[in-house]
Amino acid sequence: MSRPSFAGVAALSLVMAGSLPSSVRAQSHSAPAGIENPSPASLPKIAASRAGFDVKMLEPVNGIDYRTYGHITYAMFLDPDGDHEAIFKKFGTDRAGYEAAGATFSERMKQDQTFAMVEMFGAYFAEEAQGTYAALGRDVAQSVLNQAPLRETEPMPEEKFREIQVYYGRKVSVAGTTLAQQDEILKPYHITFNDFNIVGAWFSRRLALQTADLSTQESPPARAEGTPTKRPEWGGLWRFTWKTLQHTDTEMKVVDASRDICVKNDMTADNLPLMPKPSGVKCVLIDRIHFYDSGVQMSAQCDHGGIGTSWGLYLQPENGGESFSGQISYNEVYEGDSDMPQPVTDVQVKRIGECQ
Repeated sequence: MSRPSFAGVAALSLVMAGSLPSSVRAQSHSAPAGIENPSPASLPKIAASRAGFDVKMLEPVNGIDYRTYGHITYAMFLDPDGDHEAIFKKFGTDRAGYEAAGATFSERMKQDQTFAMVEMFGAYFAEEAQGTYAALGRDVAQSVLNQAPLRETEPMPEEKFREIQVYYGRKVSVAGTTLAQQDEILKPYHITFNDFNIVGAWFSRRLALQTADLSTQESPPARAEGTPTKRPEWGGLWRFTWKTLQHTDTEMKVVDASRDICVKNDMTADNLPLMPKPSGVKCVLIDRIHFYDSGVQMSAQCDHGGIGTSWGLYLQPENGGESFSGQISYNEVYEGDSDMPQPVTDVQVKRIGECQ
């Protein structure tokens, strides 16, 4: 029996980021296929208010609606070696139906230039959260789906979580890929991998709310027609800043790091300078970079000779495209196993001029 995909894990950690596997993140411009039934009568606020979102994408597949698909995926993640047939039965489906729904919903996510489906999948995944921080998962879900403020209090100081995040990122490349082995990495901090993802999702959602000021502002009304507008003028020399953990002989502290990168609309792997990588590593950008008024995302696959790397970035625009906020995800993938979970770093971007 195959393990469930860690795509759901990434979505939980990056509810606002869409850090799913490259097959989901890659953009496509053809019309969504296989959607014939009328759209749902009642929609979450995120779907009803997201400009340009095609609500027909939420139509059930093989009797499985999008919410149920997210719930099943979480149940399989939480018990990767358990009786998945019992899980399918609980939700009124079978393996073939679930896998067919997954293939169709993943294709629709690729088609959705508003990224609403990626965010909704993360919310539905988090909605079923279990464990010590289950309330935080449900808090993230209601916040994303209702476009509302978070209700729960901070589970730990944010710097403490960033410390755990960096620690995990350094250990994961030498750990196994099972859920138990992921839990083992985090034992020094007395949390499970499931806890780690839920807390990460909560902090990521809080950052998104603080940045976009969604806690005090209503989402703009949906346009009657049309798709997200391309914004090629947003390209230029971007200054990326993020926080990282710095060790010295006497202390360990969180410090700011930065890098200037030339990023232009329609760049490909041949001309985009990706984030730092080991000498000699070759990377291929998935599709081209596209700037939309709803967001900017890019992803790449890199060859380490026996170990691959999946690299992704999702940004939301601010100040008319003069600055952005979002997350970088970095996922090491061993040969024959494409389901390694993804460490995540929040990043701020400011456009500082034209490319030289």
